[in-house]
Amino acid sequence: MSYNALAGGMLTGKYMDVPAALDDSDRARAMKSIESPRGRHDTRGWGGTLYRYRTDAARAAIAEYAQIAKKYGMSLTELSLRWNRQRSLVTTTLVGHSNMRQLQESLKYFTVKEPLSDQIMWDIDMVHMKNRLPLFSSNRVGRDWLGEGEIGEPIP
Repeated sequence: MSYNALAGGMLTGKYMDVPAALDDSDRARAMKSIESPRGRHDTRGWGGTLYRYRTDAARAAIAEYAQIAKKYGMSLTELSLRWNRQRSLVTTTLVGHSNMRQLQESLKYFTVKEPLSDQIMWDIDMVHMKNRLPLFSSNRVGRDWLGEGEIGEPIP
């Protein structure tokens, strides 16, 4: 079973231009993101627990995956979900959605008949081989502007 296949929305590309609220050094813009969240990474509740998808290594990998998607004429969401569907040991996928449009978009990628080409799969593997565990490669320590650590724990 694949869980959180879009990494809480990071693999949709919606946090590429403007960082997640908890990572945004522009406090006014961060507060605006919290007031009108684009997804879970802009909330104080879930956002603090999903830091693993926002490490520098993870964001660098996501940027490379976005370039692969663009190269082959698809969205990052499509690339991510079709890759996930194509994994031989994945029998089911849990994908979260904030609205019906997102759900319908995701479902259409699970109905595409043709698999991703061997070249696309190789391009994805090449990014993955650079850092096999980007979720656990955090170099951010200390407290943020809310006085909390990376997973939302209070820091005196």
